[in-house]
Amino acid sequence: MDKIEYKKIANVSVSSNSNSDQDSANTTLLIDNQDDPYSSPVTQINGRISYLQDLEDIPQGRHLGLFSTIILFISRILGSGIFSIASGIYEDCGGSIVLFFSAWGIAAISAFSGLYIYLELGSIVPRSGGTKVFLEFIYERPKLLATVAYSVYSIIFGFTLSNILIFGEYSLHATGFEVTPVRIRIVGLVFLYGAALIHGVSVHHGVRVQNLLGALKLGLIAIMLGTGIYVTCFPTSLTKIESNLHWDDFFKINKKVSASNFAGAIIKATFSFGGWNTVHNVTNEIKDPVRTLKIAGPASLGIMAVTYALINLAYLIVIPGDDIINGGTLVGSMLFERVFGYTIGRQFLTLSVALCAAGNVFVVIYTISRVSQEIFREGYLPFSKFMSSNWPFGAPMPTLLLSVSLSTLVIIIFPKGDIYNYIVSLEGYPNQIALAFVSIGVFVIRKRYPEIRAPIRASLIGTSLVLITSLYLVISPLATTVSPNPRGLEHWPSYALVGLICVIFCILFWVVKFSLLPKLFNYSLESEEFQLEDGLTVKKWVKVYGPR
Repeated sequence: MDKIEYKKIANVSVSSNSNSDQDSANTTLLIDNQDDPYSSPVTQINGRISYLQDLEDIPQGRHLGLFSTIILFISRILGSGIFSIASGIYEDCGGSIVLFFSAWGIAAISAFSGLYIYLELGSIVPRSGGTKVFLEFIYERPKLLATVAYSVYSIIFGFTLSNILIFGEYSLHATGFEVTPVRIRIVGLVFLYGAALIHGVSVHHGVRVQNLLGALKLGLIAIMLGTGIYVTCFPTSLTKIESNLHWDDFFKINKKVSASNFAGAIIKATFSFGGWNTVHNVTNEIKDPVRTLKIAGPASLGIMAVTYALINLAYLIVIPGDDIINGGTLVGSMLFERVFGYTIGRQFLTLSVALCAAGNVFVVIYTISRVSQEIFREGYLPFSKFMSSNWPFGAPMPTLLLSVSLSTLVIIIFPKGDIYNYIVSLEGYPNQIALAFVSIGVFVIRKRYPEIRAPIRASLIGTSLVLITSLYLVISPLATTVSPNPRGLEHWPSYALVGLICVIFCILFWVVKFSLLPKLFNYSLESEEFQLEDGLTVKKWVKVYGPR
């Protein structure tokens, strides 16, 4: 592999009174003899540009192969969503079958299109961090705005709540204990603490448990596929299940559906596919990441799309529409119990769903801890040196503890009631804003580097579709007088408004730290790189007073 010669820039400055725009804020490597101050390192294969940043090794090494990556994808995608979110989607769609499947269809198409956007960007910038890395690579001006704003957002939302709630609820329901909000939260939090402890003590043991739960998910997927085929393809005389799905009612809408309601339905369906955009968070730990992700991503998402289509058909066939709406987050358990009976359906398969949510919790805190570690390595948040370390067992325990603490705080401060759908929408809203900017970034990168021949390329139509869908999901909940919140929570602040306020706060953090304070007190911020004891490279930002 022939590489263009480059030089390393040790310090990167952000100053209010100097011509610091001539430095690169987003990369530390520049090509020699180039006039473009924002040039990035370029690797060539047989004279053709392949990617813009070299692979980066980390102390724990590359230990995720193809199978582990597929398990990581499936474990992240298949969580609590398909078993608990269908009720909210059906209600948002006014009980309309066509709108119900339209919401799922749009979410699936957007997921595939978005996956290839991330595969393209990940193939030319193959580093851990996912969305954060892509945004900071694409949007270089205002300097550090994209990376700082998204990083602060990632820390604020660095909790896992929806799946621990489902784990608690389904575990209690399967074992026959009384299901109460307090018990659900206690059971979910206890499991979260155990998962964080395993990941924090040993990277390899955490991955092994993660792979085991992921393998169990493959068995659950087989059961889901079998259930869908059984109730949709076999006659009533054999299944003894009277179909509640009547094609004459396919286009019937039982109640008025606003644009914000339908947007909420798509956001919820998107949540069920949500894992496709998170595996790039651990690129540094994947063996041959470009090839591995190219195979694992589409294969995993294809499996899940077929599974979701069949299980949603099964919901509509087996469960009457009113029962779907009233079933809430237990609609998955209702389906299995009605098809397989109390022992197999209510107990065994419901417990399997709980284990499915458990596997998702393992993957989520695994990826969240890696993203948070990458953020703290940048050095602009408090306690960055400690939080970016692999103390004390060679795994990112500090960021795992941060995620656990945030999850516990959210569990405690939220009032009693069904907060599942609200949290799903709240988490999903800022992600749609970020996804819109990443989609635009594909066009920006192609124009900025026309010589690039990315190993994986997203289609123009797919990228445009993702952008249009994201803009619709961002704008429509704000442009309505009807509350987009789930039923019973209409009096709460709109999830879209709360999400937008969080995004604005993240931007203001950058304004205050990197623009306002340096101007008021006449200093610049300069980053210095140093290594921790385990070899991990981190940054520290120091104040340099006076003109430079």
